[in-house]
Amino acid sequence: MGGVTIRAGAVEPVTRRTAHLTRYDEYAVTVPRSGDRALVGVPRGVTPSAVAYYLHGRTGDERSIDDRAGLRDGLLDAGYVVASPYLHGDLWGNRSAQDAVVALDAWVSRRWPVLRRFLIGESMGGNAAANAVRLREVPWDGAVFIAPSLSLRAVWERGEHGRDTLRDAFDLSADGHDLESKTEHWDAVRHRPGDYVGVPIRVYASREDEVANIAGVTGPWVEMIRRGSDSVEFVEVSGPHVSEDHFRAAEVVKFFGTIR
Repeated sequence: MGGVTIRAGAVEPVTRRTAHLTRYDEYAVTVPRSGDRALVGVPRGVTPSAVAYYLHGRTGDERSIDDRAGLRDGLLDAGYVVASPYLHGDLWGNRSAQDAVVALDAWVSRRWPVLRRFLIGESMGGNAAANAVRLREVPWDGAVFIAPSLSLRAVWERGEHGRDTLRDAFDLSADGHDLESKTEHWDAVRHRPGDYVGVPIRVYASREDEVANIAGVTGPWVEMIRRGSDSVEFVEVSGPHVSEDHFRAAEVVKFFGTIR
C-alpha cells in the first residue's frame, strides 16, 4: 500500500493493528473535491475489493469510527476498506453531506480496486445513509442502519441542540414552520418504498431507545419500506440509544458477505 498517492500536504498513513492483530494503514485525508476530512483504514497484505463507509451520529466527526473499534476492526479483519467521513459536521445527510460521500467514494475508488460498496449509518448518520441510498449517486450494494434517526420531525420535537443543527442544515426559520417543506426529500420517514428497492438494508433498533424509538421512528420507516420491498431486515436489540448491543460486528460482516 506504500505506493498509494495522496494529495500534497496529506498526512502519510500510520500503520496500526486491530484487536485481532490485522495490520492496516490509516490515512487521515482531506478530500480535494469536497474539502471534507476523512479517516480511511486499509488492511495490509490483501487487495481489498470492498469498502464500508461509516456515517457518524450528531456531534461526531471522522474519528468517531474509533469509538466503534469493534465494528471497525471486524470489517478490517474481513478485508474491507473502512472509510469514515466528517460530512462537514451535523448536516443530517443534506446535499453537502451527500457530496462529501460521493467525493470520498471517488477518492477511494481511484486508489483501491473496490467492487462493492456498503453504508453504515449511526443515529443521524442513518438519515444520511438513507438519503445516499435514495439518491443512488454511488452504486450501493447494501446498508446497515444503527439506531437510525430517520424522522427529522422527531428530531425537531425533541428540541435542544438537534433543533439547532436542523436549522443550520436546511436553512430553516427560527420557529421551524418551514421544516416540512424544506426537508421534504431529505426526511427518511417520508421517503417512498421504491427509493430503496434493490439495496439490502438491515436495521438495528431498541425499544428502550428514546431517540430512534421503534414506535415512532424506526418501526414506521421499516413498515413503509416493506410495502414496496422485501430487502429490509429488522433486528431488535436492547439498551438505550446506540447502546453496546447495537454494534454487532460479526453480524454486520456476515450480512455484507451474503450480498452478491
